[in-house]
Amino acid sequence: MGEKVFNGRKSVRAAIAQIAPVFMDKQKTMEKAVEYIKKAGEQNADIVVFPESFIPAFPYWQEGPNDNCNDFASVNLAFQENAVVVGSEDTDFLGAAAKEANTNVVIGCTELDPRPGSRTLYNSMIYLNREGEVIGTHRKVIPTNSERCFHGMGQGGQNLTVKDMDIGRVGGLVCWENHMIMMRALLCCQGEEIHVACWPGYFSGMPEGDMTVVDGERVNPKNYCTSDIEPAIRCHGFESQGFVLSACAYMPKELVPDDFPYKESTNWDWAYGGSSIVDPFGCYLIEPVFDQETLIVADLEADMIKLIKHQFDVSGHYSRPDLVRLVYKDTEDDYLVKMSDLPKEK
Repeated sequence: MGEKVFNGRKSVRAAIAQIAPVFMDKQKTMEKAVEYIKKAGEQNADIVVFPESFIPAFPYWQEGPNDNCNDFASVNLAFQENAVVVGSEDTDFLGAAAKEANTNVVIGCTELDPRPGSRTLYNSMIYLNREGEVIGTHRKVIPTNSERCFHGMGQGGQNLTVKDMDIGRVGGLVCWENHMIMMRALLCCQGEEIHVACWPGYFSGMPEGDMTVVDGERVNPKNYCTSDIEPAIRCHGFESQGFVLSACAYMPKELVPDDFPYKESTNWDWAYGGSSIVDPFGCYLIEPVFDQETLIVADLEADMIKLIKHQFDVSGHYSRPDLVRLVYKDTEDDYLVKMSDLPKEK
């Protein structure tokens, strides 16, 4: 019969919730997430995704002269207290919303390690199915630069697997993991059909630095070609022959409480959205959307995957496992083992 695309569905309706968190308030941010999960369900979305570290907010204050010890301690404690615990009432609350809305959910959060004695935080993505069950998490494997002050490193094993959903095979990576070639290849080799790319905003890769604001004026948001996000998501769409849901955070400065000690010394300008959806040919279904809270919705057509795979099938006729094979750490205990169900050349 052959492998069915999207579990035999003709199309999948996908949504991205580009919305601001209620800054550093877990409960209110989850309530806002539930509101948008409901809205996605009302539009018959099969999956709705949220940006990186949406709950309770990305630690934007890591960038800049924010080294006052007293402030750092109080903010770090608040960050811990507002982190999500998987398997607790936190995920029960989100799961109930997914079930009621009859949609799958992938949500970015700062996750508190549930193991007794640990207070380590992770930059995570939580996957919930239509029944409201947590079917997996992904923890960012390497926090970027000063993110390491806040987040620990993710592991191998189930942390790096594509999740089986009723809509097909869904995987995802956080921020610059989407530039880690072998991480992306690992998801491709597992037959990923929908890729969720979570980002904390829409930063610039220009050598002059953050180019989203120049002389107090916003650079034309349509000039999204200045960001490294665009080549990453368009390349992955084509190379995986799948769809990419690129969820970018939106965190305007005016929504940050005035009593937050780092409000005036933090650059919030790059957290202005930029979410988009890319097709399996590497083209935009929805171009980047900036400077607004919105629910982005598009129908992903299974035939597009079938058509591109006729030309370029990274898991089939365009693979050469006799020349190059991928290895990964399959479990927490085992060392590197051979990866993939790719056919062996005789």
